[in-house]
Amino acid sequence: MNSTNRVKRGRFITLEGVDGSGKSTQCRMLKEYCISQNIPVMSTREPGGTEIAEEMRSILVHRDLLPMSELLQVMAARYDHIVKKILPTIEAGYTVICDRFIDSTACYQGLEIDGGMDLVYSLHQQLMPPIMPDITFFIDVEPALAMERVRVRNGNNYSSSNLRNNRFDIKDLDYYKKIHNGFRTLADKYPNRIKTIKVTALSTPTLTIRLSQNIIMI
Repeated sequence: MNSTNRVKRGRFITLEGVDGSGKSTQCRMLKEYCISQNIPVMSTREPGGTEIAEEMRSILVHRDLLPMSELLQVMAARYDHIVKKILPTIEAGYTVICDRFIDSTACYQGLEIDGGMDLVYSLHQQLMPPIMPDITFFIDVEPALAMERVRVRNGNNYSSSNLRNNRFDIKDLDYYKKIHNGFRTLADKYPNRIKTIKVTALSTPTLTIRLSQNIIMI
């Protein structure tokens, strides 16, 4: 193929943060921004993104698994997602915006296993096709605020016995703090890839503007 006819590889953007940080909303708004700029774009999520990975997600969020079993299931779902959806879309020239990726696995699954955070990145390197995000936004929200947002979102249905909630939604504040600290550790470890967006009283549109400005730079 003539090099002038090759499709330019799309960018891979991930958003990370504790539940209730607002990252899913930002994924939707970033997609709208890309569309407004005539940037070919696709949004997706993890765990999930493909039919099989979504089935695995349902098990992950509603069933208690052994820590290593949970980690391996997330990795299996990711492999399916990368091969079937993420890589083909990027290679077709689309920007892919993903709600959670490897850093969430390091925090939510890796922190439950001794040495698990490093293990997550090692397994990714050994088992996955060669892909990492071009840029990751860590939406840094105080754990207490994030937990309160989740409780408000679930309203009166907030209880461990209600299957409408996933099991991560009913965790206590100490758990939110542990995950939040995990993301901060990763942001310090990988500063060239992970950009921390500290959220206090920023409105959603203002936050989206800050994210889009970073996207333009990559």
